[in-house]
Amino acid sequence: MSKIIGVSEATSLRAPRFGLSQSPLWSDILDRVESQISGGRQVRGSGPSSLDGTASALARAHSRFLVALESGSKIGQGTVSQLATEAVELVLAVARVWGTFEARAEDRRAALADQLRRRLAAHEDAVLAGEVTYCVWSEHAEEPSAAMRQAIAGLSRDSTAFEGDLLSLSVAAVDLASLLVRLAANAAASGRGGEAPEQRSAALDEKLGAVTAELAARSQDVERPVNQRADVVAHHLAAALRVRLSHGVPQRFRVGSPDGAADAADLEGLRAAWLGLATNECVAVAALDAQLETPSHDGSSGSLSTVIGEGAANVICGARLIRRPGAFRHPRAWRHQTVALTYALEAYVAGLRGHAPSLAQAQRIALTRLVRATVAIVLIDLRGDALPADGTPRR
Repeated sequence: MSKIIGVSEATSLRAPRFGLSQSPLWSDILDRVESQISGGRQVRGSGPSSLDGTASALARAHSRFLVALESGSKIGQGTVSQLATEAVELVLAVARVWGTFEARAEDRRAALADQLRRRLAAHEDAVLAGEVTYCVWSEHAEEPSAAMRQAIAGLSRDSTAFEGDLLSLSVAAVDLASLLVRLAANAAASGRGGEAPEQRSAALDEKLGAVTAELAARSQDVERPVNQRADVVAHHLAAALRVRLSHGVPQRFRVGSPDGAADAADLEGLRAAWLGLATNECVAVAALDAQLETPSHDGSSGSLSTVIGEGAANVICGARLIRRPGAFRHPRAWRHQTVALTYALEAYVAGLRGHAPSLAQAQRIALTRLVRATVAIVLIDLRGDALPADGTPRR
């Protein structure tokens, strides 16, 4: 089976304030980290020593990150605190470099702390759109660590052309610090740094089974192209792009409202749109399987419905969405669908023109989108269970 991949979206918008039902996993740890960053320590120092200190902070942070991530035993609160401390020291080291190379520059601690909060808010935004989970891998730290080393080397060679290197150093340090905070949050929640999934529930399995069965039935009965010579894959990828959310739904579900704050009519209209989208994707995925030498699923991975259900369960549990289905950001998730399906259609056309790898790429994208659409439908169904019998929202 091809790996189901997601599309992460970063944003530079101001970090949103989350309600209690939507608090990010790392809220408490981030608050403590920010408080320590702005704790009044001096950040100025000589050029070489500040760079050496930053290099040392990077080495300690990266090492601590890898040790905690690869630990085979349960991570305790001591390690959680150490990870948070490494994030603080990394940010302070970079602030010290700014104070060294820009004599007139203001104290950068507050700005860097704000960038850290924004970076984590961007990740939470993607989590609540079903694009990523709270999982952390060792590979995540490789790029920011390498970028920090490169920026430090650049500043060491030429202190007169430092602006670009300082900016690169700041971005990379914030990225690595955010990973340390995420790792600490995972460990605090589950005792494991790599992930902090919710326990898979019987209610979730019931919803997943019902939705995948519904999709399988609908894909069998879906309207085929009028022209029998028409391309089934292209037809249904294009049809998926034409599906629209009901008027007014994007406004009411803009940032994920609290559980039960939508009425039954809103949820019904939202579900119908996602179901129409997913049905077209399901037909396209099955048709692409028939064109590929290595299909997306085989006897070892089960039926397409099994692949979809397991993929959706991994996203929902890994993003801890079972108990907060109302936090899911449907408009943002829908935009991800539109962008990705456009790429899938372009890849498919390239495949028809003879570039065989593009067919497999189109299939991977379509399958990933189908899994994400299933996530949205299941969360709507879980959210609907919170409504009283008369369909009015709980207050």
